[in-house]
Amino acid sequence: MAIIRVYCGVFLGFIRGAVFAIGYTLVYHQLIFTWQGPPLNGAYVEVHGTVQQTRVLGATQFVTLRLNDVADYAVPFYQNHLLSVAVHANQPVAMGAKLSADMRVKSKRWRVNYDVLDRRIYGFLHGFSFTGSSAKNITITNASPSIRQHYLTWLKAQLQPLELKGVYLALLSAERSDIEPKHNQFFKHSGIIHLLAISGLHISLLYGLCFIGIKCGLWCVAHGVRSGQWQQALTNRLVAGVALLISGIFVLLCALPISAQRAWLMLAVFVWLYFSRQHYSLSRCLLIALACVLLANPFALLNIGLWFSFLAVAAIVIALVQSQRWHWLSRYMFIQLWLFIALAPLSAATFGGFSWASAPMNLIAVPFVSFILLPLLIVVVLTGFSEPMLWLLRQLDLALSSTLEGAIELGPVLWFSTGELDTTVVIIYYLTVMAILIKPSLWPVCYAGGLFVGYCAQQWVCQPRWQLDVLDVGHGLSIVISRQGKAVVYDLGPSYFSRYSIVKNTLLPIINARGLQVEHTIISHSDNDHAGGLEHWLQAGYGHTLKPFHNGNPGICRMSELSWHGLTVRSIWPNSNQQTDNANSCVVHISDGKYNVLLSGDITEREEQQLLTLDKIRPVDVLVSAHHGSDSSSSAAFIKQAKPKVVIHSSGVRRNWQMPHPEVFARFDAHNAEQYQTKLQGGIRVQFYDTEMQIKTAKADKSYWFISD
Repeated sequence: MAIIRVYCGVFLGFIRGAVFAIGYTLVYHQLIFTWQGPPLNGAYVEVHGTVQQTRVLGATQFVTLRLNDVADYAVPFYQNHLLSVAVHANQPVAMGAKLSADMRVKSKRWRVNYDVLDRRIYGFLHGFSFTGSSAKNITITNASPSIRQHYLTWLKAQLQPLELKGVYLALLSAERSDIEPKHNQFFKHSGIIHLLAISGLHISLLYGLCFIGIKCGLWCVAHGVRSGQWQQALTNRLVAGVALLISGIFVLLCALPISAQRAWLMLAVFVWLYFSRQHYSLSRCLLIALACVLLANPFALLNIGLWFSFLAVAAIVIALVQSQRWHWLSRYMFIQLWLFIALAPLSAATFGGFSWASAPMNLIAVPFVSFILLPLLIVVVLTGFSEPMLWLLRQLDLALSSTLEGAIELGPVLWFSTGELDTTVVIIYYLTVMAILIKPSLWPVCYAGGLFVGYCAQQWVCQPRWQLDVLDVGHGLSIVISRQGKAVVYDLGPSYFSRYSIVKNTLLPIINARGLQVEHTIISHSDNDHAGGLEHWLQAGYGHTLKPFHNGNPGICRMSELSWHGLTVRSIWPNSNQQTDNANSCVVHISDGKYNVLLSGDITEREEQQLLTLDKIRPVDVLVSAHHGSDSSSSAAFIKQAKPKVVIHSSGVRRNWQMPHPEVFARFDAHNAEQYQTKLQGGIRVQFYDTEMQIKTAKADKSYWFISD
């Protein structure tokens, strides 16, 4: 009976905890995240906000506002709702300024695709709720920048002459936008990118330096004045409290990243337990810090940084416990091994790979950052960039930058790409590690092996013969046809301001996550919404894939037929040079002998009629509608001949374009075609099996109760 009471008590405690957690999360969501103001569906409203961020691209300046007042509704101070709006670059907008304007406001729409991180979660966590357009009657009242903005401006001005200024800025402020892409990529490939996050290393070093500095200062003053009052003030508790306060101010200046919150909370708990003479341990501090973080924001669990941060510390705790009597060097190497064991699967699930060299790289990088670079940066800042300290930093910067430039070429060699790693595999892995820690034996490994084999068998049986992915790219088109790890890409989506492109931010991450080998690329025509990412595609090394259908010239589509891994890929238009880019669209027919797909580019009703006259249109199972569903295409005669069972419209949300057009939608509906829209359902995935064809949508498979889209 005693055993039953114990287990019942544990079970009831678990139930009470679960009920509290669910209730707390629901209340928190309603109070902090839910918009309580008037519905904003594109109507003109008066908006008042505080400028949080500005970015100039060409003649346009993109401003991010924290909303204070919308249509006479005062946004509660504890809610963080952000609005993005474009204003002319000639109109200067300073950080921290108050901006008022009349504009159209609507809920922000994020692109949702398979195989990549869901940007809606990022927007949800950071408050990106709305977008504004057609702003007029703009009034800007400059205000004093925040303390963090002053701090960032000061740091950027002082660090400007240095080669690795972006790295130093990240180490001192958690602002990583100034790191050069090539450096950021090398840090990722080598497994040392975690050193750029504000974490326990930064907080403990700052705390230690402040503790020693304050104590030495008080000691000197006390012995110089020889006053009893100073002697009484010279206590470890006072010094520890001040050092902890300074560390907390630093965390605030860094905008409260999750890793810094965890580190400071663990430090605060440790200091409190130590001076209250209670039993303390790293594991206890870690659990208390996790509880505090989740009480402050239960949705922090959606932040992948939290998982990396807490898993890393948990791995360190485990390694320290298991190597208590080892030599310090052996313990240090053992810690690096445990960090690799703990973080490699999470890295593979998040980034599609991990650094196989992270353990040896960290053996070198961690001591260097811990004992040389970071202490020097902290001292440089605490001394106000004094000339002697700045001279030392310049010498170190020269040596470090030259070493980094020489090592960058090794980056790709250090990275092991795993492709898409399913969450199920990651869960099995961590459960196995936990089971081995609880009861060291081979049985957990055997059970995990059985589960893994069963999972792999199930995946192999359920694998489609081939797959078509119409990506959610806004107004534009990009399609990936894949089979047996190989891929054909049709169109590359748009780019904006020659900097942001669908290729860099969506297409390449999807290809890397799935471990696909792209063998052929087809560009329908040269419009930006179809070929805007071509420059970035060529930079990524895919120029050779243009040869079969373009002979290296993406502006010309050749009539060609290709037998590709059991599929026939055939271009059926244009048969001659046409007058417009849309008319020159490369129309492609794909077939496996049973299922047929037609990709129609931006052809108009005129080209459709010519294809019908040439008798090139056959009934298809899947049709990607021409010109995003515009009324200039998809004629009744064309639809009647194609007889599509499934129609996919790749279009954006701009209402003035009306894509797909209601009349086009009605024409397809009259032929009982099942229709999908990327602007409503996200990426569309069509999987072809021996006996059936399955259609999935990203928004349906990535549905969250706390996100309304």
